[in-house]
Amino acid sequence: MLRPAALALLTALAAAPAGAHPHIFVDAGLQLLRDAAGRVVAVEVTWRYDELYSMILAQDYGLDADYDLQLTEAEVAGTLGFDLNWSDGFEGGLVLRQDGAELALGPPEPVSLRMLDTGQIETTHRRPVAGAAPGAAIEAQVYDPEFYVAFEMILPIGVAGAPDCATDLIRADLDAAYAGLEAALEEIGGAVAAEDNFPAVGALFADRAVIACPG
Repeated sequence: MLRPAALALLTALAAAPAGAHPHIFVDAGLQLLRDAAGRVVAVEVTWRYDELYSMILAQDYGLDADYDLQLTEAEVAGTLGFDLNWSDGFEGGLVLRQDGAELALGPPEPVSLRMLDTGQIETTHRRPVAGAAPGAAIEAQVYDPEFYVAFEMILPIGVAGAPDCATDLIRADLDAAYAGLEAALEEIGGAVAAEDNFPAVGALFADRAVIACPG
């Protein structure tokens, strides 16, 4: 997903057990954007990186050289959108559904980049949404199928400008997820075999948010 710093992170985690996943932890949130008819036409997605990975990103991109936990305009301008050059089959981790049908998402555009007082880097990007109907609830998940990145949907989730809309967050069943992971590893010959062929189990660990608006 984020290749320049990912290489550095893999080096830092060289002592980890073979096949250990995930390597990066990201808190996620989202805001749906609607048109005048109430159709969802875009979504803004926020990713907040864990402290270790944020430190590696800051080193890789030369951010916060004075260690004041504040990014300059030049730093933001030169780095904004760094995490949107997706590769290796990763398509952004976001899935939106309505009435069971997956909605089409357009390419991402960067919105913001900031450093928190914890040293964590937080980014927001916007994606167009096509095919949504007005009124029906939207189901959202954010996950990396390969589980290289572990997303947790604990940042704000809702509809922009619509505080009356409600969000029901269904957390992943971790017991079931780890049982599924164990079964998948056994199927391919164990954790050692998974070092270069980790099973696509990210969906098992995915939280699910259901966003509904009155009327």
